[in-house]
Formats: sequence, structure tokens, C-alpha cells
Amino acid sequence: MGPVQVEIIGGENGNAYVRVPAGSPTQLQGLLHYAQQRPAYGGQCVLVADREALPENWQSLLQGSTLGQVIGWGFEEAVALGCPFIALNSPPAARQYFSEHPFTNTLFLVHAADEPTHTGLLGYMGAPLHQATLQVDLDALRHNLEVHRSALKPGTAVAVMVKANAYGAGLIETGRALERAGADYLAVAYADEGLQLRRAGVACPIMVLNTELAAFEHFVQGHLEPVVYHFPLLKALAGLLEEHQADMPVHLEFNTGMNRLGFETEEAPAVGDFISRQAHIRAATAFAHLAASGAPEHDRFTEQQMAKFAAACTELDRHLGYRPHRHLLNSGGVARFPQYNMDMVRLGIGVYGADETSVLQPKLRTVMQLQACVSQVRTLQPGETVGYSRAGQLPAGARIATLGIGYADGVPRALSRGRHQVLINGQLAPIAGNVCMDMCMADVTGIPDVEAGSMAIIFGTEPSVEVTAERLGTIPYEVFTNVGPRVRRVYLETV
Repeated sequence: MGPVQVEIIGGENGNAYVRVPAGSPTQLQGLLHYAQQRPAYGGQCVLVADREALPENWQSLLQGSTLGQVIGWGFEEAVALGCPFIALNSPPAARQYFSEHPFTNTLFLVHAADEPTHTGLLGYMGAPLHQATLQVDLDALRHNLEVHRSALKPGTAVAVMVKANAYGAGLIETGRALERAGADYLAVAYADEGLQLRRAGVACPIMVLNTELAAFEHFVQGHLEPVVYHFPLLKALAGLLEEHQADMPVHLEFNTGMNRLGFETEEAPAVGDFISRQAHIRAATAFAHLAASGAPEHDRFTEQQMAKFAAACTELDRHLGYRPHRHLLNSGGVARFPQYNMDMVRLGIGVYGADETSVLQPKLRTVMQLQACVSQVRTLQPGETVGYSRAGQLPAGARIATLGIGYADGVPRALSRGRHQVLINGQLAPIAGNVCMDMCMADVTGIPDVEAGSMAIIFGTEPSVEVTAERLGTIPYEVFTNVGPRVRRVYLETV
């Protein structure tokens, strides 16, 4: 069959809920095709099928599938298949079954006749249902990864940042997608994030940027690779590894001007000598952070950083007796200094669709779109105002749409009182009054057909994350990572 686009909702415990959008003549085949393409991640594949939606030949379509179980909605009794079949015919039966049978790392293929049935099945299974949604385009994510790869010399390894919930995109499904796309490393900030990926079945190497010895057991359990940035940490880690008789690759960070973390470059000989005497530590890579790779006015400083790093690595190699892989460039560095890509690069914001240098931006695609449903529309009467502090001063007859998203979800209060416009029915509508914790209001006067259930885009292709960040006086990183945990992450992928 041809390409199929699926919609994936990320859930708890590594579970994912997949459907083919309604209207496809091959919905069931598309779901089964997706399941065959996707790794198991240590879990099973379960078809949750609405009897009303199943084609006549559904049983034959399931033959040879990767299904571990079928749950039939609207069935009075079980059907004989090549895998277990659970018949559910009422909401109480569904609630009881899913409450008594916890699932982990399970791929649920949800096949329903209509939207209410689909939503009901998701509710029984415990999937997130909040209608404020961060839509994540995994095809665009892979495209952006390839754009950056094309700027590198062949054979250069790529580490992709998935820290801070994958820049808001959702750690588990984004990490899984990047692993499928061939990322050589995933990089997290803390060991807890790395362990979450391991429990979700992600197998590729994981680098932990902020190493905390309190999380030592996480490193061992998850086969995580710590970044080491000063001697007290290096010596303490060596002692723990000796005590536990455990081997561990480490990544050595050098400070060349970022002045955040890192060995001083003058310490490279001592670092090499110390590690060369350790039985359980091997230096996998050495790296430094560029402080201003996206700013042409600081290019001289960037060149100095590169020179300091190269000199430190030469001394490190000489005292280690071997050569760890080197990496220096981030997304901005790949765009502007590809000649320095060395053995590996670390990609972050560029993969998620934002290029601070503007060099690669024309080639990048939008990955994340934050959107929310209209809950209610009303028309203001003379003298009426909108929201807290009566900050929304609008003329009589203005039409106000209330959106189910607020500053707890990623719409900062600083966007209040017309500072930002959301896109509704193809037109921009200014935010009216003050943004609330769970809701905000938009002036939709003159925009036709806005009603409860209409969709509003907070940022995406339009308005872009760059525009949103400018209005906030910040950077796209902060806009992305401010998207709250209760916002549902929905992934789009073509297989």
C-alpha cells in the first residue's frame, strides 16, 4: 500500500495510541502497516477495534500481523483469532478491564467508527484527552535532521538534544523517532530523563550533560554515559566504579569561554594522565560549548574557542594514549562553521525547526504547533469588559472566543491585551484581556464561523515560534519548553 499518515498520542508508561484519520478507505490496513514498521520497544501491539468500524474481511486482514492482543468494542463474546481476544460491550466493562490490566510500552491501534467513539475508547484506556494540543510533525523532525546532516562531512556522528522533554515535544515519542531516524546519540540534561528513555525501550547511546553522583545507580541501570567536567566529579566517579566493578564511557567537557561547566583547557594533561590509570573509565568523547556560534559579531571569539579546544584535545590524546571523538558544533555552529564538524556534532533547536543563524531556516520545516479549542463564543454588551482586572476593553458588539489554554499550558501572561494574535479559521485574532491560568480569550470580531470546537493556533507556521518569542522578549527555546505537561502531545508520521 502507499504512504499512510498516522496520528499518535503519547501517553504515560511509554504507551502510544495510534489512529489513521477518518475517511481513509484503508484505515485498518494503515494501522497494521504502521505497527509492522515500528519497533516494539519492549511492549506489545494491541488493536482496540470498534465493531461498527471493522470491514467484513477484518479477520483475514489480521492474519500475519504483529498483534499481541485484540480488544473488541461492541462485541458480546470473544472471536477466535490467532491471538487473545477481549470482548467489551459497555463503558463499565471497559473501565474495569483497563483499570485491572495496566499496560507499559504498548502500541494501541485504535480503530473507531466516529470521533465520539474514538474519544470514549481513549478515555477508557487512560490516554490524555485535554484538547489543548501540541502537534509534533515527526516527518518534519526527520527532514530537519537530514538538512543538518547534509551540511556535514560524510561519517560525522550526530547527537540530538532531547533534554527538557525534548524541547517540549515530548521525551519518549520524540526520542524514539530520532532513534529510528538514525541519531547516533541522544543527549539529556539529567539521568532521570535518560532512564525514562531506557524504560521506554530506547536503545541508542544516551549522554547525560549534568552528571549528579546521587543518580549513579541510574547510570549503571540505564547504561547511561555521563559528562564529566571537573576533577572532584571525575575522582568520585572513578571511586564508585571501582567499588562496583563497573565499566563506564564518559564524555569530557572543557571550558573554552562558555564559563558554565568544564575542565580548564590547561588541565587536559592531568585529565588524560588520571583516566589512563583507571581500569573502569574510558573517555568516549571530548567536547566544548560554543558561546556565540550564531552571532557573526562574535566570530573572532568563536574561532578562539575552537583553537583552545583543539590544543586541549591534542594534549588530552597524548596523555591518554588514545584519541576520543571530538565534538564542538551545536545547531548554530553546523549552519555557520561546517568546516569544524570534527567527529560529531550536537544538534538541538535546529532539528526542532528554529535556526538562530537564519542560514538553514529556509530549508527547515515547522515541527511543533500549539493549538487549543474554542470553548465558547459570546458577544459583548455595552460597558462589558473581558477577563481579570477588566483589562479587556472592547466596544459593544465585539465577539469573544474563550480558548481552553492558559499560562499553565504555555501561553504566558505577557501575551495578554493584544500583544499576541492566534490564528482562527485562517485569520489572526488578538488575545483580549489578561491570559488566565487555564484559559485565554481572543477577539474574533469579523472572523466568520467561529464557534465552540473551532481550533486556534497559538504558534506554528503562523504565527511562528520566532514571532511569538519576539513578542515575549525571549528565544524560541523558552517558548517550546514552556508548553505545560498537561497539554496533549499528538504526533504525525507518514509510513
